[in-house]
Amino acid sequence: MTRPFLAIPVAAAIALVPVAAVSTSAHERPALPPDTYVAAWDAIGSAAFTAAAVPGSGLGPPEGHLIFGYVGIAEYDAVMAVHQDYRPFAINDTAPRGTSPEAAVAAAAHKVFVHYLPSQTTMLDSAYTTSLGTIDDGQAKTDGVALGERVANALLALRADDGFRAPATYTPPDPPIPGVFLPTAPTPAGGTYLPAMRPFTLRSADQFRLDGPPALTSKTYARDYNEVKDLGSAASTTRTAAQTETALFWGEPPVQQAHGAFSKFVRDHELNIVEAVRFMAMETVTYADAFLACFDSKYHFKFWRPITAIRAGDTDGNEDTLVDTGWTPMLPTTPNHPDYPSAHSCITPASGLVIERFLGTRNIDFTVPSLRGAEHDRYFATSKALGVDVRNGRVWGGIHFRSAVEDGSDIAKQVADYVLDHNFKKEHG
Repeated sequence: MTRPFLAIPVAAAIALVPVAAVSTSAHERPALPPDTYVAAWDAIGSAAFTAAAVPGSGLGPPEGHLIFGYVGIAEYDAVMAVHQDYRPFAINDTAPRGTSPEAAVAAAAHKVFVHYLPSQTTMLDSAYTTSLGTIDDGQAKTDGVALGERVANALLALRADDGFRAPATYTPPDPPIPGVFLPTAPTPAGGTYLPAMRPFTLRSADQFRLDGPPALTSKTYARDYNEVKDLGSAASTTRTAAQTETALFWGEPPVQQAHGAFSKFVRDHELNIVEAVRFMAMETVTYADAFLACFDSKYHFKFWRPITAIRAGDTDGNEDTLVDTGWTPMLPTTPNHPDYPSAHSCITPASGLVIERFLGTRNIDFTVPSLRGAEHDRYFATSKALGVDVRNGRVWGGIHFRSAVEDGSDIAKQVADYVLDHNFKKEHG
């Protein structure tokens, strides 16, 4: 049975700290207070995505992470039009002196979320009214709203033909071919449009295409096969309770899990609004482009999932892979797209690399909340520990072969380095 998406209370998401309009400029301003608006709109968006991503909507993790990429850019460019601390990413705008960056964030986020999640317009409109209600009326607020809407509209126009959700189909082989992906659900395979989509920063989705999975007749493939067959089985007698918990944790809805972690990071580190939009844009743009790079390799190699491979182990030509026609993975739902590389491994380790750059230290001090309750939260001191944990979780859950998670982490590093080497730099100096 598929685990349902877990709802995020909207009332909690829009608990904003009121701010008064203050005069600010790029060169002279008072110290900025800790942000509440960026974190709040991240939670609002997560709640809206959760409500919109019902069966049949066509909304899954790829769409969620891309939508947050658009929002991250719109918020970042809107705030940089006010404070000008860092170079804009896509939209270079200017704002009158004293413009409210909080109003700009609310307006930009609202506009983009409504555009991509129209079924949630009523909820988003209500959250927007509440959000703006915490900002003092006046010219600063008026200018902030106008700025946020202007930047969001410009970004939506810029990305209107980028290939997001463009029709693209995957046709599985008939009859099946050993090693080639077969859909794991009756619905169409997911993310098929991503290899042809225009990236946010990368030159193209195939810029960091991998070398490919191991040959079916290789010792490496037999090693991968037997590891996931044993430890990733629903009936495993060797997987420990700790390994099961790791698999369950990384089997939670990934968009909601990631953004719960990002907004928590903003709050825990008391980032001001400039720091908060920069952090969110760094994370969401890196995630978006890593997803495109990941799915380019997925649909280039079209490698089968463990659930298919192990049930057809007598067809792969490898004498060390014994068939088990009744094998079932520990996690109840195998994502409906190719195994190689692992999407979670392409993006989640990248979040730690972003934090390293953002903080300027190897100690990322990063907690990923569990949607099953705080007692299941996981803390990571380093990006290395984060990467190891998510890679293991996907193998122990029976979702991926080891080569898929290891090579996916290569994409995470290459994309994170490329995105951050080219963007989010100081405006001066």
